Amino acid sequence: MPPIPVSGSLPNDYQEVLTWRVTGKPGRMLSIQIMAAISLAIFGFVFFRLAVSLGKLPTQITFGLGEIGAVFLGILLAMGLHELTHGLVMQMFGAKPKYGILWKGMMLYATTPGYAYPRASYIVIALAPFVFISTLVIIGMWLLQDTLWVPLLAICGIFNASGAIGDIWMTLIALRYPATAYVMDERDGLRLFLPITFG
Repeated sequence: MPPIPVSGSLPNDYQEVLTWRVTGKPGRMLSIQIMAAISLAIFGFVFFRLAVSLGKLPTQITFGLGEIGAVFLGILLAMGLHELTHGLVMQMFGAKPKYGILWKGMMLYATTPGYAYPRASYIVIALAPFVFISTLVIIGMWLLQDTLWVPLLAICGIFNASGAIGDIWMTLIALRYPATAYVMDERDGLRLFLPITFG
């Protein structure tokens, strides 16, 4: 039986089989932006339907400077919480995340360069913000029904979910490979490793 590798390290008999970066090809960045725009419309419909059914939207909604500012702040907080959630789950798996902004794609990121995760752990990290924040938003809409918090939470949920399109894309890439794969997170993509026998 092979020894269990130290947390974050690759087993000795693994080799890199894929390096994938969203900024690696111009078409990828455009594809992400198009998919994000489509998912914004889809999740917009989903979250506002939930807001109506769970949260009972208030009868009167006004959009003054205060409301616009609250929406803008809510979107920024949702984006920050999204990356923080990635980072907290990375810490749960023993890593020390680094946070930053990728100016080329105007994206926030949480990453752990050189830290190898089993495929299943990587998928949990990738999907955690989508699942966790969406759940919080739905609970919040239900608890704060008939208040202006309901549409604000719905907007935050929409931007968080549509912002997870890159995470979903990388999850689908990881799922193409066997469960024995290891994945290293990059700030704009991933590196994937398999046992040499698969190479």
